[in-house]
Amino acid sequence: MIPTKLTLQELDNYFQTATYVERYMPSPLNMKNKRTEMFTLIDRLYGIGKDKDCYKDETKPKMRIRLNGEQLQIYEFCILLMVKGSEKDRDIIGLRHFPFKRSFRELRKFFLPDSHEKVRQAYYKALLELLKIYNKHGYKYICK
Repeated sequence: MIPTKLTLQELDNYFQTATYVERYMPSPLNMKNKRTEMFTLIDRLYGIGKDKDCYKDETKPKMRIRLNGEQLQIYEFCILLMVKGSEKDRDIIGLRHFPFKRSFRELRKFFLPDSHEKVRQAYYKALLELLKIYNKHGYKYICK
């Protein structure tokens, strides 16, 4: 659940969570035949053996679920919040967090005449602008 008022540190942590979720989201290009994917997954992992009375082998790999509902909600919130921000804010936050998190020294290469400290200040200023939008209008405005 997203709180009604956020702090700058919480919003930064939400974008870090969104980075993690982005890494483990399924690719939209890999969406063919999604209706039967669960059955093919079960067959691939636990398939029927040759004698039809047992599984393929006794050493079954464990299925790991990486993303939960809260993480997906945070990811959706961050993407919708970025849409409400200005283009400059979207650029610096998107470069910092997507597709993986970059340090301010790596981010400096995209804003070459600026130092990493100036890039850091611009990043936190962009976060502050998004935070003002959210704290002023609320969650329902973001999800429209």
